[in-house]
Amino acid sequence: MKLSNPILDKLFVLFWTLWCSLVFVVALIIVFPILVIGVNIPSKGVYRAMHFAPVIFSKIVLVLMGIKVKVHNMELLDAKKQYILVGNHMSYLDALISAVASNNYKKFIGKAEILRYPVLGYLLKKLYVPVQRDQKESRKWSMETMFKYLKDGASMVIFPEGTCNTTSELLKEFKDGAFSLSVQLQIPIAVCTIVGAADLMPRKLLSLRPGSIDVYWTKIIDPKEFNMEQLEQMKTLAKAEMLPILEKVYPNGYSYPY
Repeated sequence: MKLSNPILDKLFVLFWTLWCSLVFVVALIIVFPILVIGVNIPSKGVYRAMHFAPVIFSKIVLVLMGIKVKVHNMELLDAKKQYILVGNHMSYLDALISAVASNNYKKFIGKAEILRYPVLGYLLKKLYVPVQRDQKESRKWSMETMFKYLKDGASMVIFPEGTCNTTSELLKEFKDGAFSLSVQLQIPIAVCTIVGAADLMPRKLLSLRPGSIDVYWTKIIDPKEFNMEQLEQMKTLAKAEMLPILEKVYPNGYSYPY
């Protein structure tokens, strides 16, 4: 949604960003005690159930933010099966979008810096996998932790670009991690493409406007067809699923309003 008058549009975006910030904080305050109690109950079933609370949280927050997420081809995924869920990464909204884009029991990885946040840090340490990307030992620990959770049956959400894409290119280079885990543990990769997130919340502006986002599930990559020497082929295959969708919407590449 964009107003024709530039001044009114800027005022609207400012108001809407403040509203969305309030929505997020209030929703977090409500869900926080539920999650704190849940993750500290010594029950594997309750602990797993707590991973679906952020899904409900994300659905409610996105609605109140005026953001409609349309998920295409979700029937490709079996909610009872395990996947490594990979997608492109363009916006801070991607975390909320990824939560609602599938019905699987899943975990995320995120920057270790978030652990320093008073509220989010505690929950993320309990529910997700932090990583300090510029420290070799931290990356090794994160991979070992992901191994543990994947062997426990959780799906893993990984953005193979590593960090948010703020360039004009449709995709950054993919890291090996998601594809290496897939081959080593023989867990299929489910490929999705997120369209529209950066149009509503550009990474560098940290402003937000209402609108629609599309998520396209297009392929399940079978790790049985690859080995550790063929990770580049797997990455190429995943990119080949995302690029046609992105090129259709952004034929000239991204042009964020930086």
